[in-house]
Amino acid sequence: MRLRTIGFLALLLTTSPIFAADAPPSDASVHELLQVMQAHKLVDSMMGQVKGMMQKSEQQSLAGSSVDAAEQKILDQQDSEVYEVMRQALSWESLEPVYIDMYKKSFSQKEVNDMVAFYKSPSGQAVVVKMPLLMQQGMQIMQKKIAVLMPDMQKIAQETTSKLAAYKASKDKAPAPSTNTSGKSDG
Repeated sequence: MRLRTIGFLALLLTTSPIFAADAPPSDASVHELLQVMQAHKLVDSMMGQVKGMMQKSEQQSLAGSSVDAAEQKILDQQDSEVYEVMRQALSWESLEPVYIDMYKKSFSQKEVNDMVAFYKSPSGQAVVVKMPLLMQQGMQIMQKKIAVLMPDMQKIAQETTSKLAAYKASKDKAPAPSTNTSGKSDG
């Protein structure tokens, strides 16, 4: 019995580092990671891009139309209100708890510790500085690729609309099924 207890304790002691490595990270360690990654700057940058996309979308929707000063004032007010709603909902203060939860569910304490060490290093800080530029370049490349695909996607959408219209027309022309409720056959 004593040997069994000693064996169990030895097993527990040798495997406890494995369990510790798989332990979920603390809020404080994830918070530190997000700080050294400067995650708040990515969110701020994203909000700037959202504002730019909103303005571009408005310009595209008005293409060919002219608006007078009063209409422009109304549109500008709408933009400001929508942007403010989004800014509040997507502020770092509101997103940080969500990020902390995601990281806690995705990484172990050891992994978070290793990432903190990396992002504190000169190479890690280079990633922090260069990653937003890299992501922006990637988005520009994707936008160009999508622009090239747009005619094909529009053609598919038009064909689908035509097929649906043809189906609906044929369905409307088809005779209604007989609704014989007597239970007897028509013939």
